[in-house]
Amino acid sequence: MTAPPRKPVDAITATAWGPLRNRRFSVLWSVWVAANVCVWMCDVAAAWLMTTLTDSKTLVALVQTATALPAFLLALPGGALADQVDRRRWFLVTLLCTAATTTALAVVTYTDTLNTPLLLALVFAGGVGAALRWPAFSALLPEVVSRPELPQAMALHGLAVHGGRVGGPLVAGLFLAMWGGASVFFLGALLSLTSALVIWKWDYEGPPRKRRTVRFPQAIRAGLRYAWRSCRLRAATVRIWVLFTTVTALMALLPLLARAYGIGSAMVYTTLLACVGAGAMTAVMVLPRLRARFGSQRIVTEGSLVLGMAIAGVGLAPHAWLAAPILLICGAGWIAIGNSLNVSAQLALPDRLRARGMAVFFMAAMGGGASGAAAFGALADHIGVRAALLVLALMTFALACLMRRRWSIAFADGRGQAQS
Repeated sequence: MTAPPRKPVDAITATAWGPLRNRRFSVLWSVWVAANVCVWMCDVAAAWLMTTLTDSKTLVALVQTATALPAFLLALPGGALADQVDRRRWFLVTLLCTAATTTALAVVTYTDTLNTPLLLALVFAGGVGAALRWPAFSALLPEVVSRPELPQAMALHGLAVHGGRVGGPLVAGLFLAMWGGASVFFLGALLSLTSALVIWKWDYEGPPRKRRTVRFPQAIRAGLRYAWRSCRLRAATVRIWVLFTTVTALMALLPLLARAYGIGSAMVYTTLLACVGAGAMTAVMVLPRLRARFGSQRIVTEGSLVLGMAIAGVGLAPHAWLAAPILLICGAGWIAIGNSLNVSAQLALPDRLRARGMAVFFMAAMGGGASGAAAFGALADHIGVRAALLVLALMTFALACLMRRRWSIAFADGRGQAQS
């Protein structure tokens, strides 16, 4: 089977929606949108349900840790498998895994047998599906788009993630208000099953790869060894750890902040969360121009400084309506920085190590997310939510200054010229 034909470089227009003209990519991207809507719906429902089960800020924040920790533990083994098996089929398996866990959450919530340990355990199990799915999707992307299209394809990948952060919370808030948490999980299971059916029918076969007889532990070691030796991949990995430590801590504190405003409505929380996603989606529209004008390195370094200041603004905002526009800036900074790091990591990897290399990158992101949510949730228990947000802002700003002149993530733009 030969690889699908790709458009010549001069036929590609670097627009925000350009890669969607590729039908194979559009199908894959549509499934990724649905998968992310499902993830954020269920995360929002789980976080809000935890606030009804306990008053502990640490336990509420641990919902984010339970979501991120499986990726830290399993992304690299999942990447090693994705490099050795059919990536499309592996992607299908992960969607079925998510369908199973969301169905279980729906059943225990509907039967009123949910408690804090069970909720954390099932959220962790749901995170396993996402942990195994992300490396497979990242490895599939370069197989369905050409290299010049890759930066904007990765931006659309980010749009799917943050679009899920807008659509997922809004749908979850509506369903929570009207029919309760079980309805959110039932809808998530339906979305996952529908996505699995689409991938099963997807008319795509990847380019032929040589069969490898490398043992599983050796495959993992090879991925780690390459990630350590590649300066560009190592820089992107360190920076994504810092980014996700920051943004996941912010996401973990948002339901507590919504309650601190004195309004016990799930819609306040989901609206604040949707503002983060809306900012991210807006940033995706202008990323091609930002990348052409400023370059990836400047977006990352200066964007991190802006993100730190925005988090401080959220911590100081006395009302939800003042925090909402600042959260738009947080979302825009998140997607701009994350996209630049993601593309740099992708272009630093050969195909034979792509899933494993991106798994290391993803593992760093989720490791930072798990530790950030747990640490700042515990901190909020001791000093309060607003004070914890101000500490988070100070940490973000300080790390951005310290890393300003190091860890270059410049990458080739498809014309042989470096962006920096």
